[in-house]
Amino acid sequence: MRRALLGEIEGTCITRAKSGKVPHKYSTIVGIEESVHEILINLKEIVLRSNLYGVRDASIFVRGPRYVTAQDIISPPFVEIVDTTQHIANLTEPIYLCIGLQIKRDRGYRTNPTNNSQDGSHPIDVVSMPIRNANHSIRSYGNGNEKQEILFL
Repeated sequence: MRRALLGEIEGTCITRAKSGKVPHKYSTIVGIEESVHEILINLKEIVLRSNLYGVRDASIFVRGPRYVTAQDIISPPFVEIVDTTQHIANLTEPIYLCIGLQIKRDRGYRTNPTNNSQDGSHPIDVVSMPIRNANHSIRSYGNGNEKQEILFL
């Protein structure tokens, strides 16, 4: 039951990010406190909700200095951001941050290749599990010869 909950239930997540001025994911951008790698990790942690299949596009377009959160993601109307306060980046100078995002509904955990694709986008390890942790316990109850068990998830 635990394996089915963690690995087989589908979820929606960000699978790819693209910014025109970033050569590789370990670079830094002047005016942004976080490295590109840290921004990709922050994007990976954003929890999304959607019932539609296929790849959808979203974007972030903000001007600093400011604190960038999940609320700044411009997404299709059928994709809901569960926690809009999740941190993405901190812009410390008056620069523009433009990131194109791909959103996909899938199941389980998939790692992406470490190299960038031809278009300069950066793959994000896909964690499409809407349930991140599952615990269970079994309780027996009953009287006499009749015993029953209850499964708590």
